[in-house]
Parts: sequence; structure tokens; C-alpha cells
Amino acid sequence: MPTEPTTSSYALLGLLALRSWTAYDLTRQAKRSMRLFWPRSEAHIYGEVKRLVRWGYATAATERTGNRERTTYAITPAGRDALRDWLATPPAGPQLEIEGLLRLLLADQGDRGDALQAVRATRDAVATSYGIGIDQMRAYVEGEGPFPDRVHLVALLARFYADFAEAMLDWCDAAEAEIEAWPDVRGVGLTDVTRRGLEDAIARYDRRVLSARRMT
Repeated sequence: MPTEPTTSSYALLGLLALRSWTAYDLTRQAKRSMRLFWPRSEAHIYGEVKRLVRWGYATAATERTGNRERTTYAITPAGRDALRDWLATPPAGPQLEIEGLLRLLLADQGDRGDALQAVRATRDAVATSYGIGIDQMRAYVEGEGPFPDRVHLVALLARFYADFAEAMLDWCDAAEAEIEAWPDVRGVGLTDVTRRGLEDAIARYDRRVLSARRMT
């Protein structure tokens, strides 16, 4: 159990800074607004918000309606101060966690069908998630999204995710075509296609990163 706030703690403080939430509504909003880049289970969120209360960063007010209890959480002044202090610190570097890529790295321990399945399942998952994100974008464009005064922030994240999803879908298509051309997943080595892919990645890095460094 964490003894001090984690990034997830501050994520929930950020939501509580907008308004008070019941535990159920807080998990729904966290899923809606953060699942594409900071996904956490409902159990994790429930545990995290209780820790915020113990640290004095949030309050919990429980009311009973019939046989049901409902707990509403709200941020405290100490919680707002902690959130502001955290926002002023530099973030950790981005991390990418995609099971399909892990399976592809280990694909020579299976067969070509397994590798193709990993790529195709990844593409399907990205397409589904992309569609959910697009539905949310449409809602904001039509003036129906929550917290309309924050659309300028939501739009930045939406554009990032759209670009990321498009890149993932393009990569999945290219990876599928390349794997289908292999006779097997073992012993293929450095083919002409593989070499061109590596050289293209190096050239893009040189253009984007090294050129920018030379200009500074």
C-alpha cells in the first residue's frame, strides 16, 4: 500500500478539484476522461480515494437512503495545495505498455499465425478505442460534453490520441503485410524490407531530433 501520493492520487485530486463526486461517479469520470492514457481499475480508484481521505487531501461524507449508503468525496484546501505543488514538478517520461508488441517480440517462440493474431487483435482494440474517443470528440463539438470550459485541454489530448491511434493502425497494417510475406517467424533476419524500415526510422530521428538540437 502506498505511503505517499502516487500519480494516480493526483489524477483523482484533479477530478475532485472540478467538483465533488460519489465514489461511483468518480470511477465513471476517471474511466471516461483518463482511460486512454492513464487506465486504472475501479478497485484501484476506490482504494486511492480512501487514501486521499486518510492523508487529509479529501473528505468523505456518507449518507444513507433506505438500505443504501452513498459516500461523496470532496477535495480539501490541503489537497488543492498538494495538487498545485505536483503540477509544478516535471512529469516522468512516457511509458508504452502494449501486450501485442510484447507478443510480437517473442513471436519466434510460437508460429506465424500467433504473430498475425497479435497484430490483428491489437488493431481491433485500437480501432474500438479510437471509435469511443471519436464519439466523445463529437459530443464536445456538438456542445454536449461535460465541463465545456475545459474543452481546450480536452482537445489537446484528443488530438494526441487521434494521431497515436492513426499511427498504430498504420503500423498494424504494415506489420501484418510484412509478417504475411515471411516464410516463418524464425530465422528471417535482416531483409530488404527490415533494413528500409530501420533506415527510415533513423533518418526520421535525424531530421526531427538532431536537426532541432543543431539549431539550438
